[in-house]
Amino acid sequence: MSSDATNRFSAAGSALGYLAQVEYALLIALQRMDGDVSLRLSLETVDDITFDVDGDARELWQTKHHVTRHGSLGDASPDFWKTLHNWIETADDDSACFLFTTVTAPADSAASLLGPGRGVQDITVAMQKLDKVASAAGNESSRPYYTKYLELREEQRQGLLTRVTVLDAAVDAATLTDALVGTVRKATTGPRRGPLIERLRGWWHGRAMTHLTRIAQGETDWIDLEEIEQRLLHIAQTLRDDNLPLDYGDVPQPTEQELNEDDRIFVEQLRIILLHHDRIRQAVYDHNRAFLQRSRWQREQLLNVGELDSYDRRLIEEWNRVFLPVGELSANDTEITDADKQRRAQELYVAIQQRDLPEIRRDVRSGYIPLGSLHILADRLQIGWHPDWVQLLRHRLNEVSSATAGQGAVA
Repeated sequence: MSSDATNRFSAAGSALGYLAQVEYALLIALQRMDGDVSLRLSLETVDDITFDVDGDARELWQTKHHVTRHGSLGDASPDFWKTLHNWIETADDDSACFLFTTVTAPADSAASLLGPGRGVQDITVAMQKLDKVASAAGNESSRPYYTKYLELREEQRQGLLTRVTVLDAAVDAATLTDALVGTVRKATTGPRRGPLIERLRGWWHGRAMTHLTRIAQGETDWIDLEEIEQRLLHIAQTLRDDNLPLDYGDVPQPTEQELNEDDRIFVEQLRIILLHHDRIRQAVYDHNRAFLQRSRWQREQLLNVGELDSYDRRLIEEWNRVFLPVGELSANDTEITDADKQRRAQELYVAIQQRDLPEIRRDVRSGYIPLGSLHILADRLQIGWHPDWVQLLRHRLNEVSSATAGQGAVA
């Protein structure tokens, strides 16, 4: 099948529209927060997005996202007439109605006259234009909409259009991130706004999925703006100077197969001291989460220059306090067996696990970052658990050198 044929049958545009609708809901909610957090919203109930107070639908929002099809907001636009028809059917007399669309309204069209800055005369002229189109009934597919519109008395049509606001040329999916970042200017500093929005988006998509599932099952469900605000403030708190966000606390643990096939250096270190299988699994879990988190902090430039190196030095100092020899060697030390060394290494490994290890910043509360970071250091052969770890792992030195040279700064 040719690419042209594939594009004709592709539902990507529709899917992008649905995703944009979910993100538009977040954008509009964030923009509204400075005004009234007592509102709550729903998706795909009375309208695409509905804002409600105590069961009273205050605002109905229709969202139109266009990609390859440019769409239209002319006076005879089927999209525009269908939207008006929906509001005639569903909107209460005191519900504000918003059309949020990526399309630009033509100059002097009814839609352009119904923008945010309109006056009474603009609404009157817009109604005259729409009355004319409806009376001519030139578009066969829109005739039911024209009929419903003309069934309204003149004062009812005037009242409807008074409550309608057209927000044209709205942000599209490609520029939505910038628009979202612009809504959180007061929440955190410039470099941290992007990371804040990405985390808020992640939470929002999950929350919207739960909400839509309940709606699809016939349940009544709302998302309070206060809930969104609380989540926003929580994330912003993790982006303060003394804190950092934690994103990987709930990632899946390694499977049995993954554990059996894991030949990384830090895993070999644990097998050398005959650590229990379940403890190795926990160590791999701590390492993986710490590695992902440290890498993300670096990508998002949330760390100060040299901060990670300084943190690793603090952890190496903690390792030294536990694993450096306590006394000088004696003549009897030659009688220490490998089993003795492994048993002592296990005891010291448990001891360092039980220490109050430092987190990277004062207000970070992870548990897995310091423990996982120790395994990152063990993977680089900067620390070890067995007394003879340097000799036992000499064959893997080239791996560490190659990895460091290939990656530059590593997490």
